[in-house]
Parts: sequence; C-alpha cells; structure tokens
Amino acid sequence: MFKVAGKAEIIRSQQKDEYYLTYLRKMSADVVHSLLGARAWITWRRELDLAADLGYFCLTTLSGFQTIGEEYVNIIQVDSSRRHLPSLLRRLTMVLFHVLIPYTIRKGLDWLERRLQSHGLQEVPIATREFLLKCIPVARDLVLYTHRLHMAVFYMQGIFYQLAKQFNGVQYLQYTGGLQKASDDSVSKSFRALGWVTLAQLAGSALLGTRAYLQQTYRKGTDLLGGSDTHSEVGGQVSPDRKCALCLGERLRSSVTPCGHLFCWGCIHDWCATKAECPLCREDVEPHRIVCLQNFDAS
Repeated sequence: MFKVAGKAEIIRSQQKDEYYLTYLRKMSADVVHSLLGARAWITWRRELDLAADLGYFCLTTLSGFQTIGEEYVNIIQVDSSRRHLPSLLRRLTMVLFHVLIPYTIRKGLDWLERRLQSHGLQEVPIATREFLLKCIPVARDLVLYTHRLHMAVFYMQGIFYQLAKQFNGVQYLQYTGGLQKASDDSVSKSFRALGWVTLAQLAGSALLGTRAYLQQTYRKGTDLLGGSDTHSEVGGQVSPDRKCALCLGERLRSSVTPCGHLFCWGCIHDWCATKAECPLCREDVEPHRIVCLQNFDAS
C-alpha cells in the first residue's frame, strides 16, 4: 500500500543521501590529494564534488533505482500524477538541474568577481564594474535566501524538498506494507511552526542585510576601482601581495590564519577540511579561528 510520503521521511532520506554524498566527495578528494598533491586538489575541488554528485545520482536516480536514502525510508519517486514513475527525460533534467545549476551559478559569480577585481574587463566602464562588484554579494545572498525560502515552504506544505523536484514535478510516495501508521498531525504542526520560524528568520536576515548594504554604500566615498589602486595587475600578472598561495590567483575575500598568512576564504577552509594546519608554516589552524578581513580587498 502506498501513501504520500511525509515530511519526516523525506528529510531522513535527504540526510542519508547527504551522508553518502559527503563520503564520496571525501574519498575522491583524498585520492586526488594523495596522487596529485594539494594544489591540484584545491584547483579542482569543486569539479571533484560535482563528479561525485553526478556519479551518485547517475547510478541511482538516472538509472531508475532508489537512492540509498529513499530505500532507507521506503519512498519512491513518482511524477505529478502520482501513478507513474518519472520518465528518463524527467529524471535527467532533475539530476542536471539539482547538480549543475548551483555549480554553474557559483563558478560564474566567482569568475565575474575575479575578472572585475583584476581589471580584466577594461571595455566595461569603471562605474559599471563597481556596480557589478556590489551586486555579486547580493546575488550570492539571493541564492541563499531562495533556498531558505523554499525550505520554509517545504516545512509548511511538505511536497518538494528540492527546487529541482519542484521544477520537474517529481513527488514521493511511501510504501507502508499494508500497515497504517498513526496520524502525524502533531508532527505536521511542528513542521509548520518551523516553517513560520524560518520565514521570520529569513525576513529578519534580509532586512539586516539590506540595512548593512545601504549603510556601507552611504559611507563609501571612494571608488573601488578608481584612484591609486595599490593591488592592480601589471602586465596581466597578479601582484604578489594579492596572490593566494593555494590557488595562485588573486585572493577572494582575504582571510587570515592565527599565524598571520593570507588566503582566499574558500581555499583555506577547503584546505583545513582535510588538514587543520597552515599550508605555509604548518602551524595548527582551527577553522573557527580563521578571520575574514572585511573591506580589506577594497582598501
């Protein structure tokens, strides 16, 4: 006997899948790190995660099988009619949407930020470049807020846990084996309350972020790209005092370790995820002690 899967079962399924996805990502990272070294791993870390995710979903969802998490809670994917399994095209679209879209957005924003900070887009007016640099953090926050808003809607409605499934109309049914479970009204009420709390927290974060952005814009009296730029590129090369020792590119969101070395925020955190030490002096580094230097890159 089948029934519509509840919120708790869907969440448990996603948590189980995320556990095995994290394991696959770590295994692929360890292999590349041991064979090609830390620099190659830092350079291709996101592509390795992408390959691990694609491999997992190609072997499960795309092949017509349940994921480990879905099998764990006895749920199966169905189309919007709830009578048929999703077609191959629908499953392919869902996997690509779920895995590739976040990767593409992240890489695109990082590429644009690097190009703007390194003056690689000389044909673009300075005012436009400055405006785009201000918009990039807003775009990142917008992606995060969209995800959190979708989660709040899921807590209240309990249908689509992922945007990819909502876009493709893929839902879940649970096989109960002929056993009728007790009513989960209390669980549903708890999730609905959590959804409202998430919405309130999201609204508060958006208001605080907007206020901080307006205050920063008001206080800022000099152009990010104008005047005497102390960290501009010469001959297309990154200035040594602006270079990250891990990715060898210009630092993004410069962050300092307790020993005083500067790295990209993402690079040093990815490094500490496998080795909790400074890559230059080998001093022990705990991730929570890494400090992101706000407004340092724009100084």
